[in-house]
Amino acid sequence: MNTVPVNFLSNVDTTGGNSGSPTLNGKAELVGLLFDGVYESIIGDWDYNPELNRSIHVDSRYMLWVMDKVDNAQNLLDEMTIVK
Repeated sequence: MNTVPVNFLSNVDTTGGNSGSPTLNGKAELVGLLFDGVYESIIGDWDYNPELNRSIHVDSRYMLWVMDKVDNAQNLLDEMTIVK
């Protein structure tokens, strides 16, 4: 299949001002950036509920795709060490 994942959800506990924070996997590899939370997460500043709280992240593969196909930022991509 020739697709690129755009975003994903997690249940990490975030709050306003966390947008743009790196999302790391268990190997400390960058897998995305936090950009929003679901409506049910608003109360999370006072009462975190793992059943409802969700954070929305942009997938790093999509960021790389945009840099390549949309922004033509090959100069930046050439400077990165990208592990596939």
